[in-house]
Amino acid sequence: MWHSPDPGTAYQAQLASLLRDADVRANSMLITVFGDAIAPRHQSVWLGSLIDLLAPLGLSSRQVRTSAFRLTAGGWFTAQREGRRSYYGLSEAGVQRVQHADRRIYGFNQPPWDGQWTLVLLDATMRASDRLGLQRELTWEGFGRLSSHVFAHPHASHGALTEIIASAGQQDQVAVLRASNLDGFSSQPLQDIMHATFALTRVADAWNQFIQRFSPLQALGAAWEPAHAFMARSLLIHEYRRVLLRDPNLPLAFLPADWPGVQARRLCEELYGTLLKASERYLHAQVQTLDGTLAPTPRAITHRLVHHTTRGKSAVASNP
Repeated sequence: MWHSPDPGTAYQAQLASLLRDADVRANSMLITVFGDAIAPRHQSVWLGSLIDLLAPLGLSSRQVRTSAFRLTAGGWFTAQREGRRSYYGLSEAGVQRVQHADRRIYGFNQPPWDGQWTLVLLDATMRASDRLGLQRELTWEGFGRLSSHVFAHPHASHGALTEIIASAGQQDQVAVLRASNLDGFSSQPLQDIMHATFALTRVADAWNQFIQRFSPLQALGAAWEPAHAFMARSLLIHEYRRVLLRDPNLPLAFLPADWPGVQARRLCEELYGTLLKASERYLHAQVQTLDGTLAPTPRAITHRLVHHTTRGKSAVASNP
């Protein structure tokens, strides 16, 4: 069970500040914790463990229970009962959504751009309910909405796009095209369109706020208590994910020279590497699963930091 840190410590002050300013909603935080720590292990977790994990983040037992029920009804989770205990794991749809998000969240480096855009065109005769569902999935994947029927992305994963369209059952009502700027024509109008489409000014403001809030953690060093590290890791990824899923990850040529998203990605990667080992120790001490204990830290988690180094040494080992 988590215990409050000693009063007056720098760690407590920073965590309290982060928690005070965070937008912690039960559904979203539960998805963050599952996507970050549970999904790579492919296990179902006891509801009591989820309640204990999320309590320090300001969520009550009732909120966590209600959220788990709603996410199950919404197709994110599956529920299984063993005796008097309920266990929750990701559904197939939940796994797909988390895997798509993972590629963006933990792909800390800006990928090179080949000059090509992926365009998705929705049939105008598509039923409104089907169109809204597909629009939501495309937005989560990072597509920008040029109109109600046209979406664009500079770094789209074609595998993820295929899964999204197939899951929606809309293969016959969706066209996918590749497009590039023709030589001799200015790219300025396209830049203006993309800035407006993706609301880059608001995204930049959100990245600057993220940097301002989380950069003080760098000064605390690496001597994190496991419980504190888990709290900081969860808030870090939760807030990072909230901004990242609004950021279209446009090519650098379309971004200002001082684009704060670059610094924010680097900050998140460095902090995640600092927090990971201690937070994993906390998870192993706290979480009970349908299989018994939590599985050792899998490569799917450690691989997130394959390029991360701290003082010339690997930031995390395979097992805590």
